[in-house]
Amino acid sequence: MGKGFNFLSLMVILVAGVLLSGCKESKVEKRLEEINSKLSELESLLMPGMGKYQPQFGKEYKFDLKSAPLLGKKNAPVKFVIWSDFQCPYCKRMGAMLEDMVKLNQDKFALYYKNRVVHPNAQLEHLSALAAQEQGKFWEMHDLLFENQGMLVQLSRTEETQEQYKEKIMEFAKQIGLNLDKFQKDLEDPKLQARLAEEMVEAEQASVYSTPGVFINGYFYGYQPELIKEKAYKMLEKKDKLESTFEEIETKLDRMIKFAEQRKKRAEERPGGPEQGKKYEFDLSKAPVIGNPNAKVKIVVFTDFQCPFCERMAGVLEEIQKEHPNDIAIHIKNFVVHPSAQLEHIAGMSANSQGRFKEMHDLLFSKRKEMIEASQGDPKAYQDKILELAKQIGLNTNQLKKDLESEKYKELLEADGKEARSAGVSGTPSVFINGYFYGFDPEVIKSKIKEELNK
Repeated sequence: MGKGFNFLSLMVILVAGVLLSGCKESKVEKRLEEINSKLSELESLLMPGMGKYQPQFGKEYKFDLKSAPLLGKKNAPVKFVIWSDFQCPYCKRMGAMLEDMVKLNQDKFALYYKNRVVHPNAQLEHLSALAAQEQGKFWEMHDLLFENQGMLVQLSRTEETQEQYKEKIMEFAKQIGLNLDKFQKDLEDPKLQARLAEEMVEAEQASVYSTPGVFINGYFYGYQPELIKEKAYKMLEKKDKLESTFEEIETKLDRMIKFAEQRKKRAEERPGGPEQGKKYEFDLSKAPVIGNPNAKVKIVVFTDFQCPFCERMAGVLEEIQKEHPNDIAIHIKNFVVHPSAQLEHIAGMSANSQGRFKEMHDLLFSKRKEMIEASQGDPKAYQDKILELAKQIGLNTNQLKKDLESEKYKELLEADGKEARSAGVSGTPSVFINGYFYGFDPEVIKSKIKEELNK
């Protein structure tokens, strides 16, 4: 840990020591909770992506668990909530680990399952698990679906194999002893569809966009199975609430120090970029625009759909644009840093031709990690994934497929890249406000946008 972290931690401990010497324990707990809450606010300000693209560390989340399938005992001291997708390979591994922990410690751990359908083709599997729950066999169906994940993913992908896919689900229902007539009826019950939709909304409200999303006693600790396992066992060893709060405070301080160090390092290593103080002119005739094209403040963003910094910057810019919809326009220019993102940029331009650029833009960024994974595998599966997203936003998928398989937008993407390099752009996101470049810091960019609004 850095020296800054040790100093800050020492200060917190000294303050707490003073509080302990002069206050009753209940009052100390209350004061520490207030400090902890303020640190969460500070962490959100320093790290603006947190709580937007993933759940916020150090914040307690409360979920509706009345109908959620439960493994273990309700009164267990450590409760897991897993937001999961039956076609997600990471969910399969995480779920297996949590199940083993619960089965080995049934008085200590409990596991609640919540549906977060990331893969659209997994919808039927989620409905079948809920239909099995209606007959008290959720976990049996859950285990079979994950055991046969690879086969089900393949069968669910094409129209030609849909019947086989449905037959396989019915085989599983028979295998675990379900009443098949009731199972079939429940699969078609709008109530189960509505429940899935409600859980999707609940997940998004907690910023659960990726799976598996695991919470321990209401707190999010990231996506690493071993870290989650370690945290859960540590919770069993906790002597009191004060110890738990101290650990949360130290963890937040540690994260903020590391974030500041990484940010400083990136700033030192990053190329200088376009010249500051010089006004740049770009060809925006074919660039997609979010907002009023005649707005007072025109923002030009050179972006890459597989760039994590672009995802965060897009959120920052769209947030301020929504606050000033008539006064801010965001013009998107393609700068494909990751070669594997080429197809996504073509999809963006094709969506723009159908008047749905923003919808595709937002969806590609929200599914960024999935798209990266898909782009590393079978090219056809990658293209199919893009077409699946297109269906969600109502695009003409036949037209999109033609565009993806042609060179229609090749020249445009190359022109955007050439224009970017001519302006000194070497990384993404590169943002220009009314023609001027102000660096890469989102907070500085927000400040400059506000200055332009006030002119």
